Amino acid sequence: MSTALDVHTRELAEQGYTLLEGISTDEEAAAAVGVFGDLIPQYDGSLRYQVKAAPGFEERRYSKSVNTILVHTEAPGWNPPPTYLALHCRVQATCGSGHTELADMRRFVASLPDRDRAALYERNVEWVGHNTGGVGTEGVHRPVVDVTDSGQEILRFSYNLLTTGQYDPPVDATVDPEQLPLGSFGIHLAEQAEAFFREHRVSVLIPENHVLVWDNQRMVHARSAYTDKRRHLTRYWIAAQR
Repeated sequence: MSTALDVHTRELAEQGYTLLEGISTDEEAAAAVGVFGDLIPQYDGSLRYQVKAAPGFEERRYSKSVNTILVHTEAPGWNPPPTYLALHCRVQATCGSGHTELADMRRFVASLPDRDRAALYERNVEWVGHNTGGVGTEGVHRPVVDVTDSGQEILRFSYNLLTTGQYDPPVDATVDPEQLPLGSFGIHLAEQAEAFFREHRVSVLIPENHVLVWDNQRMVHARSAYTDKRRHLTRYWIAAQR
């Protein structure tokens, strides 16, 4: 067990994600991801969140729709955001899509021109603390790259927030740039991030009875659209000491 844990811990540190195998129940999943830190309540106050298509979200970019979800980190309005995210696949889509996609945000920041990169450390964003249909925090006013007193960098990102002012906007939402958190620069930044993501992403179709765990303070993630509404994953938030 310790050897397997060492492998997963090393993969999280080196590549930002790892895949746990042979996990069939909620209890097994909670125990498996609990070795990385403490499970913490999510938007609805629960330790488990069911990622499954539901009526009422057909026209939104939201976890309970079947639509594409664009690049973001989870809960950027939390202080701090969850250290790790975990998705336990209960029923995978059979339509050949519904992939979880990941990319290293640190590499994206390093790839930017000096002026754009500096702005990510200096310009604050109003990261609201709630989500569609859920509860939340009061939010935080922090830059995209938030450097803690200990020197750790926490990355927050949301393509949707920077381009529409919402985390879960209608699919066809358009907003006056002057009303956006970083104005036209935020749109410019989001488009650069999306282009980097499409080139460098890792795309994972999580097998059933597997759990994908990734570093939410480092990695951005997205999801491809799908059609098989049986798809069902359970999400966990994990807080860990760095």
